Order: sequence, then structure tokens, then C-alpha cells
Amino acid sequence: MKKPVKKSSRENIYSLTGFGKVFSFTLKQTLKNKSFIVVAIVMILMMGMMKPFMYLMTKSGENAKQRTEASLDNVEADKLTIYNETQFVFDQAMEIVPGTNDRPSGAVKNENIKFLNIDEGNEDDLIAALGPKDILVIIRGESAGYKVNGIIADKSDITVKSLDRATDYVQERFEKNRQAQMKLDQQTIQSISSGVSTGSVLSENEYKDEQNYTMSAPEYNGLVIGFSIIVMIVASLAASYIIASVNEEKQSKLAESLLVSVRPMALLMGKVISMLCFVAATIVLGVSCAFISEMIMEKAMHLDLSKIGQGGINFAIFTSYGVKGLVVQIAEILLALCSFGVLSGILGSACAKVEDQQNATTTVTMITMIGYFGAVMLGLKPDYGMISALVPPISFFSAPAAYLGGRVGLEIMLLSFAIQIVILVAIVILAAKTYRNLLLSDSSKPKLASIFAAAKY
Repeated sequence: MKKPVKKSSRENIYSLTGFGKVFSFTLKQTLKNKSFIVVAIVMILMMGMMKPFMYLMTKSGENAKQRTEASLDNVEADKLTIYNETQFVFDQAMEIVPGTNDRPSGAVKNENIKFLNIDEGNEDDLIAALGPKDILVIIRGESAGYKVNGIIADKSDITVKSLDRATDYVQERFEKNRQAQMKLDQQTIQSISSGVSTGSVLSENEYKDEQNYTMSAPEYNGLVIGFSIIVMIVASLAASYIIASVNEEKQSKLAESLLVSVRPMALLMGKVISMLCFVAATIVLGVSCAFISEMIMEKAMHLDLSKIGQGGINFAIFTSYGVKGLVVQIAEILLALCSFGVLSGILGSACAKVEDQQNATTTVTMITMIGYFGAVMLGLKPDYGMISALVPPISFFSAPAAYLGGRVGLEIMLLSFAIQIVILVAIVILAAKTYRNLLLSDSSKPKLASIFAAAKY
């Protein structure tokens, strides 16, 4: 006769019994939480209104630039004399002074503006003839270029502001017309003024690698910064939600009731996954709003968005590098979400009171900031591309950019994923061993030492 096999009295710490129950319960409670909903709505609106806001800021900047461009409208003077001592000969009516005389009261009028080329006057005589409401602007040629000086009489009624505006106006008009006489087009001018970059000192192999990069340095820098900002926002948002939710249930003693019928691992993962789904839905809705607002601005309002560039959060990085780019970036975001999410769950369960929640959030934020600034500081340098792709937490923020930008190969990208998965598994194992003890603990602070100590029991 066979003896019945006795069930082990030891609890399986990895059991997910009750996961579905906790997942649905947490999601419902989250959707009922007004503070969570308000934060989510604000985040969605911020993401959706980013393009319109950037467009308005750009237009505002353009208007401000137009208002501050050199002009004679605010030059309060009775007479303005411009003396050109250079070899460039200009015609007053066509090239230096605009045709309009419609200026505010007090501003210098066209009939009181006198333009003299080098053979039409004498500098000393012009200075001696200055009256209390007169301005003299002299354009000189020097060995290093050209210089524009504004001069007023010793006992002048002219304000410094008017003198500066007159000088700036003449300098701007002189430069434009000088370039025109030299027959320089805009592309040539931009090429000359852009300067030369000496770059960095590279070895032979590094130089060859740089030539094989799949994107230019500016484009790569934009990808690194854009992706790292998105991961930082997603990780921070998920961490704050999860820590607040776990701590709230611990303070209300609801967690203790759930532990009777639900395994600790199921309780943690159900809560973490449900909150991650909530965060993911917030991000998806925000991105959708951003694309919709951009489409309305371009298609319905026919606005030119080319000038606003890709500043701020650049969601175009998900569609700019094909299916490969989308898969790699989404996979990295999911890994970052899960890793920071489970860690946040552990830290949240270590809180003994509501005040401890700030300490737990600060810990996750600090790790996030290390990853973000590490990505920005190291990820942008060719010499540190492999380090930024393999060393966590930096790799969570920069590995996909390093791969898509040609700084590292596919094997390094896969190795980076493998390292991150190992870290995630280690965090999950730590959670399985500590979650119950931490939930029932009255530890005063969510210190990492107390978390590792809980894993021994």
C-alpha cells in the first residue's frame, strides 16, 4: 500500500498564486485614485502639447528677435552721419538707409541721415561738427577685419541706448552689403562662419570605426539624449506610482490581509505589473496625443514645424530607425520599467510610515540620475560607447542609441540585454525573499542594508 505524499509545509517563495487577483484589484484601485489620474492626465497633456508649446516659443523667439534687430526706429537723434573709411563703396539710398521714413516721433528721419564714403569727408572735421543731438558712426578697416565706432559730442543729449542702436544698425547693414558686394551666397557665408572642428585624437582603429558610424555626431547625440530622457521619465514615473501604492496598502493593513490568501511574490508582481501597465498606457496616450497635435498643426493648420527641430522629448526616435530601432528601444524601455519597478516595490514595502516614502523615491531617483547623466556624459563620447552600453544603470539609458548609432555591434547589444536581464532576475529573487518580511516590518527607513538583512530570514 502506497503512502500518500505529504505536501511540503514550506512556502514556495516564487509562487504566483493570486497574481491575477492582485493585478486586477490594483488596476481598479489605481483608476479610482484621483491623485494618480490627475498626474497621468497632466503628463498626457504635457506630452500632447509639447509641439504646440515649442512652436509658440519659437514664434515668440522670432518675434523677439525681430523686435530687437538693429533698427533706426528707436534712435533718438536730430542727425546721424555715417562715415565709411573702407574700400567698399555704398549707395546711401539703396544699401545703408531704408526707404521708409515712417518712424516714431523723436527718431532720426531719413532726410537727417548723411552717408559719406572715404573720399567724401574728413574724420576730424566730422567729429568737430557734432552737435548735442548728433551721432557720428565711423566704419574703419583694420588688419583683423572691420570696426564700427559710434561717437557723440562731449556734452551730448544722446542716450547710450540710442548710440548703441545706431552703431548696431550700421554694423549690421555694412556686413550684409559687404558680403553682397563680395558675391557671397548664404551657403558660403554659413560655411565660412561655421569654423573648423579639430575633433579628438584617435587611434587608427578608432578613426576607421568613426568613419563607419551609421549616423553623424549631432544626430547620434540627439538620439542618446532623446532616448535617455524618455527612459528617465518613464522610470521615475513608474517608481513614484509603485512606491506610493505599496506604501499605501502597507499603511492601511490591506497587504497583511492579502498575504493570507496571496503569495508574497504574486502580491508584489501583481502590483508592479499593474502599475507598469498604467504607466505604459499613460505614455502611449501621451505619445498618441503628441502625434495627433503635430498632425493637426501640419495638416489642418498648415503650420511650418521645420524650425522647431527635435528639442525636448523627441518621440520621432521610435519611428526614425525602422523596425529594428523600434524593437530595440521598446525592449530596453520594458527592461528598465521592470527593473526599476520591482526595485521600487521592494523599497516601498520597506517604508514604515508615509514620511519614509520620500526616502524610497529619492533612492530610485538617485539611481536613475546616475544612469541618465552617465549616458549623457559617456554615451556621447566615441571612446566610451562600449562602457555606456554594458555598464548598468547607464546601459538602460544609452545601449539602444549606441547600437543604432553604429557605436557598438549587435553582439554587444545582446550582451547588454543579457546583463540587464540578469540584474532583473537578481532583483526579483531579492524581492521573493524579502517582500513578506518587509511588509510586516516596522523598520524606520527603507535602507538597502535592512532589505538585504530581511533576505536572510
